[in-house]
Amino acid sequence: MNKNVLRKKPATGGTLSMYRFVTFVSIIACIGWSLDASVFSWRNGGNGEYLTANPPLNWEDNILWETQLEGSSNASPILVGDKLFVCREPHTLICIDTSSGKLLWERDNDVLDFLGLTEEEKTHTRALQARDAELVNERDRVSGERYRLNRRLQNNPDNESLKKQLEVKEAELRSIREERASLASDPKVGSSIVPTHMTNGYTSFTPVSDGKRVYAAFGHGVLAAYDLEGNKVWGKRMERPNDALGRYQWGGSTSPVLVGGNLVVRFSDYTALDAETGQEVWRIPSEVVYGTPAVFSVENEEFIFTPRGEVIRATDGATLQTNLVALHEDHPWSVFNSPVVDGDAIYTARGRGYDNADGHAYSFQIPDSLEKMYASGLTEIWHRNIHKQRYYASPIVHEGLFYALSQDFVLTVLEADSGARVYERKITGLRGIAYPSLSLAGNALFYGSDDGTLVAIELGREYMELVKTKMDTFRSTPIFHDNVAYLRTYSELIAVGGE
Repeated sequence: MNKNVLRKKPATGGTLSMYRFVTFVSIIACIGWSLDASVFSWRNGGNGEYLTANPPLNWEDNILWETQLEGSSNASPILVGDKLFVCREPHTLICIDTSSGKLLWERDNDVLDFLGLTEEEKTHTRALQARDAELVNERDRVSGERYRLNRRLQNNPDNESLKKQLEVKEAELRSIREERASLASDPKVGSSIVPTHMTNGYTSFTPVSDGKRVYAAFGHGVLAAYDLEGNKVWGKRMERPNDALGRYQWGGSTSPVLVGGNLVVRFSDYTALDAETGQEVWRIPSEVVYGTPAVFSVENEEFIFTPRGEVIRATDGATLQTNLVALHEDHPWSVFNSPVVDGDAIYTARGRGYDNADGHAYSFQIPDSLEKMYASGLTEIWHRNIHKQRYYASPIVHEGLFYALSQDFVLTVLEADSGARVYERKITGLRGIAYPSLSLAGNALFYGSDDGTLVAIELGREYMELVKTKMDTFRSTPIFHDNVAYLRTYSELIAVGGE
């Protein structure tokens, strides 16, 4: 289908004025959308595979519609029947019609609404939140300058000018810390100020649905459940993300998962809530992690495998195993992506770049009985050292091959059964960082860069690039159904499809 589109002017007044819609005449007849189609969760259940999908490879010439969104997000969309759900910074859940891209509803989930503040107090607190955000940006800038001065001083330790400059930067950082501490000292204001890294933001948590409701998590610690028409079922304030990380406080990105009627979330603790009521069922402490856990079952009993290599029983939060993966001795928090389940095995990859770098890939055997599960748990099939760098992108396992992509675009392909290396390739011609996770649709493997580049390659034992498309900047991961792909860029939601 050619990109012959009718661009409608934004509606005047109300929330629709923030959106533009790009539609085709007779679009439903052209692509035959199925209203019972659904992608309920992050990476379509966690493994990133869309085996029945057949999207076009050439996205530029097959755009069905584009809906402008004022505000970015790293979260992927989910698809529930004829509705798409996406997020917008810092705390908005948006529902969009699949056939037209039209905004159906949007709901804000402001942390201030959970703190019992008057409207005057909310206005005052928002001003203080804005000031804290300014201080965070200033802190990051000064910290970078301090780091560069320290590196220069290492090479020239007697340079008095560098020492004085460093003292000035240390004083600036102390002043910033003191002002931020003063802002946080007020019990109401302090609880509303939740720092996050500018790359992470507050909407790196992909929503999840059970087909009746949508559950959305936000980086201020807010968790909310809505029905498909936008009516709030329940909402609550949880703890701040990754408080255990201390001064770094880079936010969170562990997407919620549904397991046996419970909603399992992680801000700083792994917590299971009754999906119907939002009441807490169990809670266990967690060390810092950013990836989303994988769910697997043994004889119909469900378990959770975390990116840090922990095994948790889903019914009561009992921790059965820990430390199954190697964590960096200096940076044990550098666990950014999500493990995948393929058949009777679990696969994961993690690493750390820069100084004292490392890189690891693992496969673990899932027992075939509960007796074995409780006797020996998951057992390691293989462990391989791979390219030393961070792995933001979650891996893919398909037809006997394991694919992992580092943040600097080194693609490693291993034999899924043995971990033997098939090939490793440094992909050139891309800028930015490989934040989007790997996705499999049709006969292609998709990966991306946050400079807005989307690449499709052939599956198999040799690297073969099929097409490279330049989009708007994005860090989310596309989803697919039938012959349609949906991508949440920083500025819009896009539907791409072929006949």
